[in-house]
This record gives sequence, structure tokens and C-alpha cells, in this order.
Amino acid sequence: MDRIAIVTYANGTNVALEPTSGKDRQKILDAIDALGAGGGTAGGAGLQRAYAMAERHFDAKAVNRVVLATDGDFNVGVSDPRELEKFIAEKRKSGVYLSILGVGEGNLNDALMQRLAQSGNGNAAYIDSLLEARKTLSEELGSTMFPIANDVKVQVEFNPARVAAYRLVGYETRMLARQDFKDDKVDAGDMGAGHSVTAIYEITPAAAAGKLVDPLRYGADRGKKAANAATGDELCFVRLRYKLPGESSSRLVEQPVRAASVPQDAAGRAP
Repeated sequence: MDRIAIVTYANGTNVALEPTSGKDRQKILDAIDALGAGGGTAGGAGLQRAYAMAERHFDAKAVNRVVLATDGDFNVGVSDPRELEKFIAEKRKSGVYLSILGVGEGNLNDALMQRLAQSGNGNAAYIDSLLEARKTLSEELGSTMFPIANDVKVQVEFNPARVAAYRLVGYETRMLARQDFKDDKVDAGDMGAGHSVTAIYEITPAAAAGKLVDPLRYGADRGKKAANAATGDELCFVRLRYKLPGESSSRLVEQPVRAASVPQDAAGRAP
């Protein structure tokens, strides 16, 4: 049976609800109804107390998660983003996940919330309406609260015989160095049940390479002919690494993407 606890933070912290079974619905609702705003925002202390409670009641057979509702404007106690990130990164080793629900307007610090969530094997969502709250905490509950893979990394290698240049659109805060792909000590994103991710690449076909830069007088690409002969029908090669919850070593999945499998564009030309 699920259990829930509530820690509040203002000028200080307080336990509004000790770990309580989901069967005690009225007790939980009474605790929520008694909540109220006040004072400052001791977010750092609130996180410390919440993690301490989660660790004290840790259940190895369950999903253990801290859910932080905040506008990100921590102004009492520990508020340095680097200190908070360091604390959360250390706590993720305990097996406790983190979700951040961004609420509020005007002073909302979305960048900080995203950074903290990424440090704590977690995710972040912006709740600006009841509809959005229902989407995050009901319709998408499986993908946001129940992890099926940790430290998921994707590496895409384009075939230079077919792609002259490429650019990943977005994911600026998730980019890793090439050597980080095989390093299981480097933290990465997590996937929940039913979760899907879409990456968009802008590419320039090799046939249009001449439009990008003037050709070199010296030093032609010696490997281009070899690559074209060996993998000429491949557009790119995709590698995926992930860890099952509780595991420390990643698993590898590899898959080539054939040019023939890519839909033709509106003009009827394949990339």
C-alpha cells in the first residue's frame, strides 16, 4: 500500500503529515486542508528533511520519491544552486527519486528547478492550472512517478557518406561529452513507464555539402570512400545505454538506421 508524508517549509520546516497509508484518505485530506502559506521559503531545509524522512522509511520493493512543490525562489537557509545540486546529487545514491512541481507566476525560477531535477534522478513539470495538474499527476502518473530505466543515454552517429552536417534541436542542458556515454558514473536522464522522448535533428545531406563551405585544397576525407562502401545504406547508427533501477552497470542496445526506412520528404526525395 502506498504511503505519503508531507513536509512544509517557510521560515522553517515542519512535518504536516507523518508517513500515512493511502487507506487513511480522510487523514491525508485533513492534513492538506490545514496547509497555508506563510513567511519565507526554506527550500533547502525542506528538501533535507524530506530526504531524511524518505530514507528513514525506505522500502526496497517500492518507488521512493520526494515530490517538491515550489516556485524555485529559495530565500531562507541553503539557497546556493550549486550547494543544492551537490546535496541532491549525493542523495540520489540512496535510491530516492525527485520530482519537482513548479508553481507560481512572476518569480518562478524554472531554470533552477530543471537543474535540481536533473541532479536527483528526477523530472520537473510546470503546474499552472488544474488541467495541467491532472495531466501530470493523473494521466501521466506512470511516466513521471514510476521509473523503469535510470541514466538513459542515447548516442547518434551519422554516416558522413550521407550526412554532411547535423544539429540537435534542444536538449542543451542534457548534452554529454562523447566519453561520458560509456562512463556509468556519469548521471543521465531517467525513463518512466509509458514515457517517450523525441529528438529532432537538422541535417544537411552529403549531396549538398558543397553549399556549406568551399572545398579543401588539401587533406580530402580518406575514410569517406571506405565508410561509403561498408555502410553506404546506413543513414546513422544509434546506441542506447540504460540501467535498470537498482543496478550500477549499464546495458547497451545498438541499431543502424537504414536510409530506405526514412520517409521521403514532401518533394518526394529521400534524405
